[in-house]
Amino acid sequence: MPPLRQLADNLWETSRPVKVPGLRIDHRMTVARLASGELWIHSPIAFDEELSGELTKLGQPKHFIAPSRFHDMDWPAWFERFSEATFYCVPGMKEDHPELHFQGVLEEARRETWEEEIGKLLVRGIPRLNECVFLHKSSQTLIVADLVFNLSMAEQGFIGKLVLKLLGLDRGLGCSRIFRRTIKDRAAFAESVRQVLNWDFDRVVPGHGAVVEKGGKAEFQKAVGWRKHEEQLANRINRMDRVE
Repeated sequence: MPPLRQLADNLWETSRPVKVPGLRIDHRMTVARLASGELWIHSPIAFDEELSGELTKLGQPKHFIAPSRFHDMDWPAWFERFSEATFYCVPGMKEDHPELHFQGVLEEARRETWEEEIGKLLVRGIPRLNECVFLHKSSQTLIVADLVFNLSMAEQGFIGKLVLKLLGLDRGLGCSRIFRRTIKDRAAFAESVRQVLNWDFDRVVPGHGAVVEKGGKAEFQKAVGWRKHEEQLANRINRMDRVE
């Protein structure tokens, strides 16, 4: 198992390969240590005792996050091993997986105990995923699941390179065409992107692909096509004004 790699003070990551035919892709887990010594764990990878031991050396694994309705793998072993922890999911996931006993649902109206240190935002307009993104404030780090990918063309074979081109992920940090097709309300999505860009971040930690260590806000803005979304949002506001 790859060891936990420190990104900044009180922030670590590790990843494991995901089996996707023809494509080389990893699933990343991100770990933050709170001032209390509790650990906040985003999208855990497959459980094993070695990883569990590494975590307990850092602090008390206390808050586990399922950041998207698509990030539904590997949970049973974590529930069993850390039964005293709190497990959070996005809206819709409890209905998708009633066998997984998540205690908390990540909602805009509810403020969690860890939000002084890690901000959260439910990205609106994509009910199929209901992804929630996070800001590790002290390290200026944006943590996402599937909103943007950062896969390397150099690490892919012929089929993998073709797949990335088809998905629009062949030029660094990007939002996949599959993700874009899940957007049901583009104005709501654009407003969520605007709120993310109001956050103070420089590093981007995607759920899949390389970490963007510097200049992450500009790369993120380019990846989600913010200028287009901003124009769409302005057009919607103008239409509302005309109706009124």
